[in-house]
Amino acid sequence: MSMQGIKKAEESKSKAKAQDFEVEDHAFLNQLQAGVNRWIREVQKVTKLDRDPSSGTAMQEISFWVNLERALRNIQEKCQSPEVMLTLDVLRLGKRFHLTTKFDTDTGLKSTLETVNDYQLLMKDFPLNDLSSATDLNAIKISLNAIFLHFKKIRTTKYPIPRALKLIEAISRDLLTQMLKVLGTRRLMHITFDEFEKTMTLAINVFQTWDDEYERLNQLLREISRRNMNRRDESMRMLCRINPAHKKLQNRLDAMRKFRKQHEQLRTVIVRVLRPTQSKQASGNDPKEKAEGSSNNDEKNLDFTDTNTVNEVKLAYEYVKEIDCLDTSKDGNEQWEDAMKRYEERIDQVETRITARLRDQLGTAKNANEMFRIFSRFNALFVRQRIRGAIKEYQTQLIQRVKDDIDALHDKFKVQYPHSNASKGSRVRDLPPVSGSIIWARQIDQQLTMYLKRVEDVLGKTWERHVEGQKLKADGDSFRQKLNTQQLFEDWQAKVTQRNLGVSGHIFSIQQQRTRSGKNIKKLNVNFHPEIITLSKEVRNLKWLGFRVQLAIMNKAHQANQLYPFAISLIESVRSYERVCQKVEERESIAPLVAGLKKEKSTDCDSALIPLL
Repeated sequence: MSMQGIKKAEESKSKAKAQDFEVEDHAFLNQLQAGVNRWIREVQKVTKLDRDPSSGTAMQEISFWVNLERALRNIQEKCQSPEVMLTLDVLRLGKRFHLTTKFDTDTGLKSTLETVNDYQLLMKDFPLNDLSSATDLNAIKISLNAIFLHFKKIRTTKYPIPRALKLIEAISRDLLTQMLKVLGTRRLMHITFDEFEKTMTLAINVFQTWDDEYERLNQLLREISRRNMNRRDESMRMLCRINPAHKKLQNRLDAMRKFRKQHEQLRTVIVRVLRPTQSKQASGNDPKEKAEGSSNNDEKNLDFTDTNTVNEVKLAYEYVKEIDCLDTSKDGNEQWEDAMKRYEERIDQVETRITARLRDQLGTAKNANEMFRIFSRFNALFVRQRIRGAIKEYQTQLIQRVKDDIDALHDKFKVQYPHSNASKGSRVRDLPPVSGSIIWARQIDQQLTMYLKRVEDVLGKTWERHVEGQKLKADGDSFRQKLNTQQLFEDWQAKVTQRNLGVSGHIFSIQQQRTRSGKNIKKLNVNFHPEIITLSKEVRNLKWLGFRVQLAIMNKAHQANQLYPFAISLIESVRSYERVCQKVEERESIAPLVAGLKKEKSTDCDSALIPLL
């Protein structure tokens, strides 16, 4: 019957209609119904497709949604084709409404297509190819920036947060794969230490970019989760459970960097401390000698025993070069741990020899200063537990020496500058009191710095984390606050500003003084106060010490400097005149002989001084 309806439509050159079919033929309708049910099942196979984003790559997740959209659109076109629409019209005319309704609802085509179209806002043009095609670490870093920038489009979609987090984990797996490709060609344990450090710096920048970008994306996802209250709890838990795959590689690179840094430090220090004295002196004669060349020369100048020690360190490093250090699998972790264990066992033998040499040198040291010099050469090796334990008794002895020296500085400071021997020496050197006090405090500060440097020599670079080191550092910081000379300078400026020091008025002044015999006499003085002279000296010395003196005080000092030579000349002249007169009065026998001369000079002085008084 169906073929007759189609032929009838062809003969009339028109489209087939439902009325052209025998809708009362139940066998025919049942056959159509079976075909539609088969269509529904086939469409459901596509609409119910899904994949686990926690497996595979990020590109597979992107491709899944892109291909699903293409397949759904093809199905939609088929469902809207004349053949399908005619079949459904025939079923409706045959009153098989439940089947036509089922075809529209049970397939899930419309809702699935709406969901996929929404996801396409995020999936379309996702910049994953830049990551997979990156050939260096800097290109990987740039691709990560582009990926996370594109990921912000998730705010305009309904893409599930848990699925987005799994997609981020997939991107992390892709990042791991690409970094292994790039780093695998570098042979990190074979290249020089400088090249290794440069590569590690670039790798750290990549990981830091991931952390920074993910932190910003994390905040965005939290905001989306708050808007989606039904899934909030699950999403929040997922945000805490994310486990980036590249973290294992990051931890391994950190371990490799720490290992190579310690090994390079150990090798360099061993060559330096085992270097003969003659070699050291010879290498020090050439100021243009480079550090690397000096190290190579030192290795050549080592004796046979010391050369074996250096070779032991190199052989220990060979254990690590033999393995694939970038392998973070279970077998790779076992190989890394085994290589580290064999390395440490061989280094233990080297440390035993160095410990014996160190103890011998400390045992034959003539005084504490020589011990400090020995410690300063070996202190880079104090990170090694065996060496640190071997010299602990000497450390205790020298730390106590430093404590005693710092206590002596405390006692010296408690005396205060005016009562110290330094104050007497400063007066001999014509240093004014404030400048002398500042120089004295700075000398104490320099001594304190030297003593704390000795603590570093004894305890190593991490001396501030040592129990005794923490106490000494706290004591030193507290002492330095007391040695701060800025407050002393500011107090001096305030006093000078308050006092009206200056040169004004008459040049001479007359003062009455009582002699021992009880007589009142008049004395001639030059009107130039001694404090003005001290002010000029203070300003000169304080500027030399690096202080910024106020302009008003500078002007006063400048004026004093201009008048200083004349004032000193007048003071000395008046003093000489008074001494001559005093000696003439003491020897009465010669007084009549010089009376005329004295009267004449007195008259000349009176005529010259009266206008100046």
